[in-house]
Amino acid sequence: MKTKSRNKSNWQQALILLPILVVMVFTIFVYRLTTNTHYQTNIDLPKIQGIILNDAQLLTNVQLTNHLGQAINQDYFKGKWHFITYGYTQCPDICPTTLFTLTQLADLLSASHDKPETQFIFYTIDPDRDSQAILSQYIHYFSDKFIAVRAKTSADDQNFQQSLGIKVEITRPRAISASQSGPLYQVSHGLSILLINPEAELQAVFMPEITELGFNSFTPERLYRDYLTVINYYQQLSLL
Repeated sequence: MKTKSRNKSNWQQALILLPILVVMVFTIFVYRLTTNTHYQTNIDLPKIQGIILNDAQLLTNVQLTNHLGQAINQDYFKGKWHFITYGYTQCPDICPTTLFTLTQLADLLSASHDKPETQFIFYTIDPDRDSQAILSQYIHYFSDKFIAVRAKTSADDQNFQQSLGIKVEITRPRAISASQSGPLYQVSHGLSILLINPEAELQAVFMPEITELGFNSFTPERLYRDYLTVINYYQQLSLL
């Protein structure tokens, strides 16, 4: 009888201690989880005119050609920052305006004490009409240091646009094929400027502000400030 009583007493003590042990283990687990999460996300995401990606997206399956006929893949984007704007050479207003703004941004960077290695790229969403020769002539209107790129195949075109979230709509007459359409089809696209970090990852997307007249536009001064903000955020993350 005494043995049974002792066994019963031991079971009662174990049942009393079990919830305490569970709470202790859970507390330790939560502590470790939250401290690790805090360690990884201790830096607040800065505000810019657009968005900074908390998890930068690696560029993959990049197969392009620049205006000099040289092949461009994802390794090309490593080692420096890249601004990417997109459009087409027959665009009447948005594309040339955005490119001109980027030339002003390039001037600001050249004149500043902060001179991160930066390359500016124009990606055509209309490779059927924007040949290498046309792109070469077009990009030199803005800067000899800018690079224009195009895809040779529709698959390469789609891969690059999807990896960066580029939205394009091309409207062709039903009776005319892509090879025969010439200048008859219409092209429309969104407006954003993409920033690739030195690890070939999409780090930020700059969005235009709406002016008092209702136009979407960028200013070189705001892009300059936001660019430095993104760089500072990226450098802080690299120290963790």
